[in-house]
Amino acid sequence: MTETLVKHAADATGPTGTGLRIGTAAYMATEQALCLPVTPAADAFALGDESYEFDLRAGEVVPAETSSWYPARCGNAFVPPEDADAFVAAGYVLGPADRERGLATEPVTDLPFEDLADGRPFCVRSPGRRETVIVRLVHAEAEEGPVTVVLSRCTRRG
Repeated sequence: MTETLVKHAADATGPTGTGLRIGTAAYMATEQALCLPVTPAADAFALGDESYEFDLRAGEVVPAETSSWYPARCGNAFVPPEDADAFVAAGYVLGPADRERGLATEPVTDLPFEDLADGRPFCVRSPGRRETVIVRLVHAEAEEGPVTVVLSRCTRRG
């Protein structure tokens, strides 16, 4: 769930260099360079961009370089971290036994938004297998737009 946010124009930490000017190729968003339809996120490239992730352990959006456990977003799907396990519930209830059975027998490597429609829950287990987060997708904008989710966190004791 990478969010690209526009920094304040007065922030001097943006990508600058000798001879670079706003409007040159160095400041083009990928979609601009490829002549694709431009989204509002392209504006971030003119002022400097900063990546954020939704850290499942922290339960909040944090700068990408500080996030320890997060699902990535690739188009219209979440992609769990490689060293984590994920499972999508068959129905709308995801109890402890269902989570463990699903993670053991039906793990998934991607979580397409259409499979998560109407609040269908999925879970992601941390790399150390001590924490599991149950996630319900509430709303997702197309492609790289914002995503709204509801989380419940479970911690294994012992």
